[in-house]
Amino acid sequence: MTADLDETPLDPAQLRLQARLRRLMLISGGTLGLGILAVLIAIVYKIATIPAATAPPVRAPGAVIRAAASILPAGAHLVGASGDGSRIVLTYDTNGGTTMITVDPRSLAVIGRLDLKPE
Repeated sequence: MTADLDETPLDPAQLRLQARLRRLMLISGGTLGLGILAVLIAIVYKIATIPAATAPPVRAPGAVIRAAASILPAGAHLVGASGDGSRIVLTYDTNGGTTMITVDPRSLAVIGRLDLKPE
């Protein structure tokens, strides 16, 4: 009995409905494909336009210390230095306490100064 159902031709209304469903599936599949392609293109564009990190210019090793030392009183001693990619912090012991000086390593400009005095 099932063989008779598989071999019976579809009537024209069912054929039109089947063709319409195929067309809708092709449209939705194409839209999905274009959306995925657009997202991949955006990701590749973002990756390609990331600026390369440039190394800071090479400077003399003592240049930062000389730049900061020009604003220190006589007799100040360097106690410590620390830094990250955008600034260097130099810590000095002075007669009246501790002084912390922040320096920009690219331009050797003094960004900030903090005087810590004992109470």
